[in-house]
Amino acid sequence: MPVTHPLLLRSRILLSLCLVFAVSFTPGAGRAAEGTVSEVKSDLIVFGGTPAGVMSAVAAGRHGTKVVLIEPSYLIGGLMSGGLHKTDIGKRDTIGGLSAEFFKRVMAFYTTTYGASSPQVKALDYTQDPKTRGGYYFEPKIALQIFREMLAEAGVTVRTKEQLQSVDAVTGLIRSLVTRHYETGAETRFTGNVFIDGSYEGDLMAQAGVLYRVGREARAEYHESYAGLTEGPAEYLGTGDHRVQSYNVRSTISVDPNNRVPIPKPKHYFREAHAHLIATVNAHGLKRLVELYPDRDRWAEINGKLDPNKADFIGTNLGYSEGDYEQRARITARVQDYWLSHWYMLQNDPELPEDFKADARRYGLPKDEYLESNHVTPQIYVRVARRMQGRYFLTQHDVQRSRSKPDAICMGSYGTDCHGIQMIQTEDGLKLEGDFNGAADAYEIPYRSITPFGVKNLLVVAAISASHVAYASVRMEPVFMMLGHAGGLAAQLALTDKTSVQDISIAKLQAGLTSAGMPLKAPYRPWVEIRAIQNGPYRPGTPIDFEVVDRDVRAPLTRFAWSFDGSGALQGTGNTVRFTFPHPGKYSVMLLAWEGGKNFALPAILDLTVEGGDSLNREVHYTHATTVGRWIRSRGPELEYRFRVGLLDENKRDGQARAEFTTTLPKTGRYRIAAAYATVASRATNVPVQIKHADGTTTVKINQRKKDSPFAFTPVGDYRFTAGEPASVIFTNTGVDGHVQIDTVRWLWLGD
Repeated sequence: MPVTHPLLLRSRILLSLCLVFAVSFTPGAGRAAEGTVSEVKSDLIVFGGTPAGVMSAVAAGRHGTKVVLIEPSYLIGGLMSGGLHKTDIGKRDTIGGLSAEFFKRVMAFYTTTYGASSPQVKALDYTQDPKTRGGYYFEPKIALQIFREMLAEAGVTVRTKEQLQSVDAVTGLIRSLVTRHYETGAETRFTGNVFIDGSYEGDLMAQAGVLYRVGREARAEYHESYAGLTEGPAEYLGTGDHRVQSYNVRSTISVDPNNRVPIPKPKHYFREAHAHLIATVNAHGLKRLVELYPDRDRWAEINGKLDPNKADFIGTNLGYSEGDYEQRARITARVQDYWLSHWYMLQNDPELPEDFKADARRYGLPKDEYLESNHVTPQIYVRVARRMQGRYFLTQHDVQRSRSKPDAICMGSYGTDCHGIQMIQTEDGLKLEGDFNGAADAYEIPYRSITPFGVKNLLVVAAISASHVAYASVRMEPVFMMLGHAGGLAAQLALTDKTSVQDISIAKLQAGLTSAGMPLKAPYRPWVEIRAIQNGPYRPGTPIDFEVVDRDVRAPLTRFAWSFDGSGALQGTGNTVRFTFPHPGKYSVMLLAWEGGKNFALPAILDLTVEGGDSLNREVHYTHATTVGRWIRSRGPELEYRFRVGLLDENKRDGQARAEFTTTLPKTGRYRIAAAYATVASRATNVPVQIKHADGTTTVKINQRKKDSPFAFTPVGDYRFTAGEPASVIFTNTGVDGHVQIDTVRWLWLGD
């Protein structure tokens, strides 16, 4: 029996407020009578109307290629027309080609419609400099309008509501694919010479038999420091699994009374999942939503529409990547209901104060968006699903170190940003596991990362070949558009030159991209590594010599900073240094190096084990600290921690905020306390820090506005502690002259 899309079955089945994608992938499932499949032929078939897929179609269409773009939902544009109107852009000077054109069209639309000095134009970007401001923020319906205009101008045929049923792939080639229209049940066979998978999920490549992965690599597999399990028992840290980072809804919220409909109570109301917000509101006597969410001013308000990035649904997406349309519909419904529950609870829960709920009820769904799905986007935030294992596999190393590629087609520049993956029980209680936020310079993405092994007429421009860590940086919409642009030009070259996508001329491709304004060359930064001259095993008390290894250095290095024991103390300043580790343990030797005064290399780190017993050092991250008061995430400029979040107390000096770092030390003796924190102008110069040790309690004051060392860690003092007794370091905001910031505290063994 044919299965009808649930958006058209409201009277028969109500899985949620708005379900999408509800037809099985099973080849032949629900197929119309034999012989009724219609035929469409084209030079290029693009499956997936994401920003990557759209720009593939536009790029090829502008060069005269006959293109059909196929989208399984009713909405083209993916997340950009589906709610993410506050674009994560990374570094502006890395954005070019059709991606840059899209943002220029956004700016032109709002400027023409409202005027260059209008509030709408000023809201398009957080920078207020007209020379650099870009149209990076926009209403979803305007993104949809611009995508449609670009496709129409390029002569692209667009087919929506077409869900993939099967792929006819023979050795080395895709010949056709079959889709089923979820409203009419009509099936269509699309035959082409070249195919592009522009879907977030990698559906076409998977059905074509292309090698891919779902989940996380182990830390040891590609030597990625952020890979694998991030919390839990030590013996499992860094292990890989099948899990992916959480999804949520980046749907638009409206505060315009004339363009707003109320938040409905979802069918599945997840009140308890959001009940911690009730506790926060009541504990602090909050009266307005902005007091609960101080980042409210960064929600990119345009014409009363906002883009809050809230309510990640941890762990509910495990079956999404490999699921059929029915399974994805169920997951989508749960994610939508979870998101709606967040807003509905803040507006209606009887345990919340009336004045807070009244203020929260000013926020509703946009009346002029997503009309086919009751004003909630059908596009949930699929941060990652399948990832191809193509001819080049990007890793953390490529994002941070080896950033140049001979076949570069565009650049990424956003930090490696992974949201939480699962909640797990640990010895310290229930913890969110999987999130990280790491550094990334502008880096080049090679053409090989969008080309598969084995299939000669397929390009993959969204689910590209990258590790879990690297994809956490790649997965930004400007990058997807640039990847799509490159894929479209590559397809056109393959057609014109009558060759496989793997064998096209890279020189021609890069020339075409460059002429279209695509920047391809990552800015230079020195790249150095550390080498231990002596081979291990290493023993306490034995000197070890270290030297700087130049991997990409174009001018003499003029300054060096070494840290060996993890305290942040400056312990070496030459290009060769000697250090003696007095105690066993695992150490991360860190080197910072500069060409001249400002051109610095990213930190070089060498993990080293000094044998002879277990390490006596201990470390507590802020996620394991006991906090009182409200703390907000922030960032700092320190090189090795420059993208690691800290916590920022918004109360100035009232003494009501504190953060206690506590551990139990394994041996009685002296330890050095070291603390990591970011140094910026708004930080306090007189942060009180209490150290509870064997001889009592000592309070010191630290200057978080500046420090003597360039490292994020800095020594706080040396104290004696008793084994088995709680050892605590407490930060407070009593009498401070600025913001207090915390990150990590270390206890480093000095001796008896």
